[in-house]
Amino acid sequence: MHPLINKFYQQHKVRGRAKSHDDVWVIKIEKQIVATAKVSPKQGHLLLTGVFTLPAYRSQRLASHLIAHLHSFYSQPIFTFAYSHLVTWYNRNKFKSVEPPTALAMLFQAYIRQGRDIQCMVSHQES
Repeated sequence: MHPLINKFYQQHKVRGRAKSHDDVWVIKIEKQIVATAKVSPKQGHLLLTGVFTLPAYRSQRLASHLIAHLHSFYSQPIFTFAYSHLVTWYNRNKFKSVEPPTALAMLFQAYIRQGRDIQCMVSHQES
């Protein structure tokens, strides 16, 4: 599955690549990948990256369905470095802004130095 995800990411100019230790999640419609996400173990934490839906399918809430599934699958919090224009979307999908944990702070700062307009967020379950 990882080579297919990487080909999908490359075709659609999505940053990053799935590695063998990453959990990759996809939604297919008629055998075509239309939405993806990957969860990587990073310094004892889970880091969500590579969330992408083909533009023609974005109004169907497919990425939100993937995120909901991740919330039910993983028992520990999931961190993500969300682009600022997507923070509201992540808020609707049970993420909140936080300071990055020490173990992820260096990676987060490296992305900031690259000029990425991002916020660290973590999943939370509403009571």
